[in-house]
Amino acid sequence: MAQPSLKNALRSMVQKHGFDLVNESLQEIGFSELHIEKSKRDTTVPDKNVDQQTRKKKSKPTAPQYVAKMPLPPEKEASVLELAEKFQAKLFLPTTGDISNFCQSYRIDEPSSKSRASAMPRVFKLIASMDANDIQYLLNSGMFSGPSRLGPIADAIRNNGRANADAPPGKVT
Repeated sequence: MAQPSLKNALRSMVQKHGFDLVNESLQEIGFSELHIEKSKRDTTVPDKNVDQQTRKKKSKPTAPQYVAKMPLPPEKEASVLELAEKFQAKLFLPTTGDISNFCQSYRIDEPSSKSRASAMPRVFKLIASMDANDIQYLLNSGMFSGPSRLGPIADAIRNNGRANADAPPGKVT
């Protein structure tokens, strides 16, 4: 309940200025007070839990995004970007074992974390420092592309087995 002195002050203001004008002024004051209170909250130190949630929402860059931000000479740019796209599609260094093998082969320290994403900066900094011909060789040779694709081999074996099953007895194709 409002204090009697407040009611008396408001009553005299309403009589002098009219109810609508006093009401409008009170709403403006209330809105500005709310705005000031909100800005005070926005400038305070953020809650640790909110900060952690924000960090979780930020996604790590993909390999092509990472490479696109690297300063590369024009003669290397397309090849390194293609390797990054293959890395992202797991056609180049598809497993952590392949990354480990790559690091050992090129005598660079393996990342402490065993994720592919954590290896990305180390791997692509090394690749960017390589000669353009060596980068092209990595692309063309399929080195460090993981196990060979076994699907075509399995299909050929299966088809050969069916062909042999349809052949007359004693004749193997």
